[in-house]
Amino acid sequence: MTANRENIVASAGRQFRKRGFDGVTISDVMKAAGLTHGGFYGYFDSKDALEADVCERGVAESVAAVDAVAADGTGDGDPDAAPALERFVRDYVSAAHRDMPEDGCTVAALARDASRSPAGIQRVFASGVTGMAEALTRLRNLDRPEREQGSAPDFAALSTMIGALTLARAVAEADPALSETILRTAREHIA
Repeated sequence: MTANRENIVASAGRQFRKRGFDGVTISDVMKAAGLTHGGFYGYFDSKDALEADVCERGVAESVAAVDAVAADGTGDGDPDAAPALERFVRDYVSAAHRDMPEDGCTVAALARDASRSPAGIQRVFASGVTGMAEALTRLRNLDRPEREQGSAPDFAALSTMIGALTLARAVAEADPALSETILRTAREHIA
């Protein structure tokens, strides 16, 4: 991938996560990337193609973020470290993640947009959702004795996390206390 194409995808990813697919124009993306609008078509056939690339990268990064916590295991050998799943959920279902979607999970930020997107983007999301749920299972298994470990993707935890972020974002300005309650109760429920 050329440096300009990489810059376009990164800029578009941040903007899409913050404002959604429909809230961002090609001109917005190219301006943020420091390039001209006309240059876009040298890298992408359409905005849909850019959206697909952004989603593919974003969901892969989201799965990798869960796996990074799993790779860390119990927290660098610290016997007082919180269980892996609890550490991940604490960071994911947080006010910081709620308030900065452009720096956060593509799945949580763009799920609504993906539901109205072409099948290609939905396939990318399906893969990412499954990958994240499988990674959450790996996290949960780190904290369980071998006899209690599961293998089914943890769609319940993932749904709770993404739902909590979505609801907390929806009410954050109007009712900050409710937004915080949604995040806190979701963290407690999963842990």
